[in-house]
Amino acid sequence: MLDARSTSQEIAEARPELAVFAIGAVEQHSVHLPVGTDWLGIADLAGRVAQALDAFLVPALPFSMSECHRPMPGTVWLKPKTLAAVVADVVASLVAQGFRRVLILNGHGGNFVLEAEIERLNRQHPDLIVLMPAFYGPAPGDPPIWEHGPDVHAEEAETSHQLAINPRHVKPERVDYLPPVGREFLDYATMGFISEFGAWGYPSYGTAEKGEQFVAGAVKRIVEWAQAAFPRAAALRGLPSGKVTGLTQST
Repeated sequence: MLDARSTSQEIAEARPELAVFAIGAVEQHSVHLPVGTDWLGIADLAGRVAQALDAFLVPALPFSMSECHRPMPGTVWLKPKTLAAVVADVVASLVAQGFRRVLILNGHGGNFVLEAEIERLNRQHPDLIVLMPAFYGPAPGDPPIWEHGPDVHAEEAETSHQLAINPRHVKPERVDYLPPVGREFLDYATMGFISEFGAWGYPSYGTAEKGEQFVAGAVKRIVEWAQAAFPRAAALRGLPSGKVTGLTQST
């Protein structure tokens, strides 16, 4: 796998067709998880996916649309137009050096601007395909992983994920809290007004074993989705399907 530790010459010689670019967030995650939970989690998934697809791994963007967690300490955010501009510039830099396939992985649920920006990038660059899977969790029919829901933030799933990949930075204290309102209320009030300790769900049910199960399943689902979606999008647009080994489905 090629990444930020590779040299420019190594990347040029390998001529990878696909780049993987993850977008995380830095924001409060209750009393037990690090503020970099979204960034650390999606960066880990992106590295595993890039390895499986023989892709160039772009360093994950730490910041995104976290303003709903203001002013809770440790939270850093970008405005929607700023995030869209950053994504556009990163993709433009990849296009300039010959990449024609970009897989974006979103690690923060509030980044609503990404879908519109990806649509715009695909229209702007006729020979470029930018894709983003919509969901990484268990598919219908898969064995269930989580015991509680609906979960939104610093909950069983995120706690399990961090226990699997970053256990020494997960604190033992857990606050279980399910607000009496729906997720749409994050558009009407910031998280501190909705949940005093910043949790939305049941983190006490998180385990490393569940996190490991989630990571393995998520990587498998993303890789299989990319292997199917890139050729399908190319065929729809009349573009070459590409010869990247990682994007060739096994038989």
